[in-house]
Amino acid sequence: MKALRTLHLYLGCVFAPLLLFFALSGIWQRLGAQYSGGQSTTLVQRAISLLSTIHTGRGLKSGETLSSPAMSVMAMAMAVSLIMTILLGVILAFRFGHQKVAVLCLLAGTLIPIIACVVTAQM
Repeated sequence: MKALRTLHLYLGCVFAPLLLFFALSGIWQRLGAQYSGGQSTTLVQRAISLLSTIHTGRGLKSGETLSSPAMSVMAMAMAVSLIMTILLGVILAFRFGHQKVAVLCLLAGTLIPIIACVVTAQM
């Protein structure tokens, strides 16, 4: 079990910066940051547009992009690592936490988004 905790710890540390970047860029895109094709009026808008190309894998209308095949490989490795660390975290929760609480948390994390989707679809 110590090996699983160690793997969980270090995979999280290796990919934490990239996971934070993808989470933050997903937030700013969800909140409406638009792709301006590099014609942004401010430096911040231009930076956000250019950084978004990493998240989406698409270039701007001007052809600029920070995405690359190497970045795609890194994103795939991050996704696989995220899945592994989530599964390890669940295993650790059952192993070292209260099993009933872990089950309730998993149920809540599953049911709340489903309920939100159903309620939204009926509106």
